[in-house]
Amino acid sequence: MQWLDALVRPFERYADARSAKSHGIVAFVSFCIFVGVIALGFVPVTRRIETSGYSTADLQAATTREEVDTILQAFDPVVDSVMLLSILDYVFIVAGFFLFFSLHSVCLKALAGHDRLVLIPKIGMALTVASRLLDSLENLWVILIYTNPDDYATILIGLMNNSEALKWMVVSVEYPMLGTAIALALLTRFTPLFDGRSESPQ
Repeated sequence: MQWLDALVRPFERYADARSAKSHGIVAFVSFCIFVGVIALGFVPVTRRIETSGYSTADLQAATTREEVDTILQAFDPVVDSVMLLSILDYVFIVAGFFLFFSLHSVCLKALAGHDRLVLIPKIGMALTVASRLLDSLENLWVILIYTNPDDYATILIGLMNNSEALKWMVVSVEYPMLGTAIALALLTRFTPLFDGRSESPQ
């Protein structure tokens, strides 16, 4: 377990550096940006890109150079929107990072007295770092492909596919881990109110 403690120690220091209220404020602001990017950015820009007959999801799912080249040719009239979507994606990644990190930090403080349970938000933080890193790499490979449509390295297609696959594998664990951490934090906070172990008013 020493290796796990060493891995998550920086996350614990991050959580301890600010109060639960501060982490809550960061989470709220990040959530607003997170949702705003989706509603005001991703949705209209993606619709504009889809007028080409393809979406960036189609590009990320393409596995051969022929498929990628066909999509890139179709993207030519909407390439400005594709570039904008890539920028928005990085804003989304950063907002999601601080949102998840702040929520895990609040849970970490709530579970501080529970040696075993506290590992859940710590591991969740590590998963957040991994998923956001993979998402950033996936976006980078996409940018390198569509900004050099005539002479991009074919290996970028494999890197893009592998980054996407690994990202979704991590996310499939990351989201349930966050939900579990929040549920446990709430249980440890409110259960004493129902089992008679809450502190008497001073």
